[in-house]
Amino acid sequence: MRSQPPSWGKRRGQGGFTLIELGLVLLILGVMLTLAIPRLGNRSYAQLNSETRKLALAFRYLRHAAILNGRPYRLMYDLDNRSYWAMVGDVDTPALPEEEEAAADGGGFDESDLFADAAPVESFSHDVDGPIGTRKLPESIGYSDIELPQVAGKVSEGIAYTTFYPDGYVDISVIHLDNGQDVFTLYVLNPITGQVFVEPGYLSWEG
Repeated sequence: MRSQPPSWGKRRGQGGFTLIELGLVLLILGVMLTLAIPRLGNRSYAQLNSETRKLALAFRYLRHAAILNGRPYRLMYDLDNRSYWAMVGDVDTPALPEEEEAAADGGGFDESDLFADAAPVESFSHDVDGPIGTRKLPESIGYSDIELPQVAGKVSEGIAYTTFYPDGYVDISVIHLDNGQDVFTLYVLNPITGQVFVEPGYLSWEG
């Protein structure tokens, strides 16, 4: 009489999972968690990188706009409310004295006329026609500080700004954005070229 082979399937089902199988399942879960947690962290890092580069695009746009339109622009930063927006300059040239006023003075030449304050007066208004508008940073991202050595030094609160001039000149600016853990630095160190760079980490102005 031929003996029947043992039923391995039935024994395995009746005995449940072996220690090896349980260990393999735990190993797989551990690997999945190890891969998932850095991805969650990298999402915030990627968002910080993205927001810093969007700010760099605003720098490039405003420099070109100032050159093309022959008017100064400003990029305003609200450090307390985590936002920024663009302003455009309206240049008004003071009117020259009327002929009647000159005649009332006897029409004579005064040496002080050579040193009259004839510099244009600049007033800035919100650049409503530009593409920047008012940009609010995400809740998780804010300003660490802003370094404006030619204008205000290091600023950690309140309002600050970078000016873009019609000749292509840009205020030296070092802007630090952070997400509570990581920091990105946007900087313009050559005011003549106005070239803007973005780097991870906290890079400080050293003069």
